[in-house]
Amino acid sequence: MSDTLLSVRNLKTWFDSTRGPIRAVDGVSFDVRRGECFALVGESGCGKSVTALTIMQLLPPQARGNVAGEVILGNQDLLALPEVAMRGVRGGHIGMIFQEPMTSLNPVLSVGAQIGEGLAQHKGLSGEAARKRTLELLEAVGIPEPRRRIEAFPHQLSGGMIQRVMIATVLAGEPELLIADEPTTALDVTIQAQILELLRQLQREKGMALLLITTTSAWCPKWRTTWQ
Repeated sequence: MSDTLLSVRNLKTWFDSTRGPIRAVDGVSFDVRRGECFALVGESGCGKSVTALTIMQLLPPQARGNVAGEVILGNQDLLALPEVAMRGVRGGHIGMIFQEPMTSLNPVLSVGAQIGEGLAQHKGLSGEAARKRTLELLEAVGIPEPRRRIEAFPHQLSGGMIQRVMIATVLAGEPELLIADEPTTALDVTIQAQILELLRQLQREKGMALLLITTTSAWCPKWRTTWQ
């Protein structure tokens, strides 16, 4: 079996404008191998996040027809999958952590409820089994007092804690690949280092592939890297 988990080939994404098409992604190709850490590096505005959103089919509706190329996961081209099939891919095969931790969670649902949604959808867990697994996930990502935090709402947590909760939410589906889109945005330097070390630790423990999107290669000197 090939050790390539995700293969992106000649990916193009553009947006229509009054001045003509804006080529946000124009011919990007790379492979992510099973269990590896891979960094996609480039300056702000060069199309890194749009690349990730295209892979996940999370582009705005008006842009979804403006995509070309291939995104192969296993033996499937994700760009050819209907939305109902992609729902099984998101979370179950590929998880994603977004840039802004403070806006990534639902403000009216508790931490436990949001992690529980992923456990119900991808693992079929509910009730006490889901609560037990949620506590395990909170502990795994370093949340202090998980039995108290499970009932907390996002506004009651710091930015660093929210990002840890987001990681726990993604891990609930046990994905093969985790996409981390500038996961340290808006966090102070000390917390940034903690979050990146946590991602590396979890990646090693669970054997999943990790695709880090970042503006600087300083965070990933030992990672396999491509520039955009």
